[in-house]
Amino acid sequence: MAIREIVALCVCAASLAAMPVRAVESGETAPAFTGARLDAAGQPLGLASLRGQVVYVDFWASWCVPCRLSMPALDALYAKNQSRGFVVVGVNKDVAAADALRFLERVRVGFPLVADGDDAIAKSFRVKAMPSGYLIDRRGTVRFVHRGFTAETGAALEKQVDGLLKEGS
Repeated sequence: MAIREIVALCVCAASLAAMPVRAVESGETAPAFTGARLDAAGQPLGLASLRGQVVYVDFWASWCVPCRLSMPALDALYAKNQSRGFVVVGVNKDVAAADALRFLERVRVGFPLVADGDDAIAKSFRVKAMPSGYLIDRRGTVRFVHRGFTAETGAALEKQVDGLLKEGS
């Protein structure tokens, strides 16, 4: 390879590396992932195993102030709609699982939780804010994205979940 080609290749690679990374948005296929469950002795949980259900993937952490509001709201939404084919998967971004478990002593939830201490799952979704949630339809397509959480977010999410559950499979 000539020097000119090597330089051109390096310039191209550098420009690609400098491009901003775009977060996963609605209309895209949800990235596949498997994580160790926080609530089931580390048993793996993969998104693929939930195909056919409406899934809300919620990225949270013990240090995330809005997560103190979102977690109970998501738990209530899960309890209300679980029998209709809805599941919430909480993806914890704490480096130390002990921090997540301490948080969960105060804020208990019944939906499945997975650890993402190395940020691999968050990187696959290209998470930009905390909390971030991705509502995925029965076919695996991200239909709605929520960044941050307020009471208004919770109300909108409830309507979106209901709509997707009514769509069937």
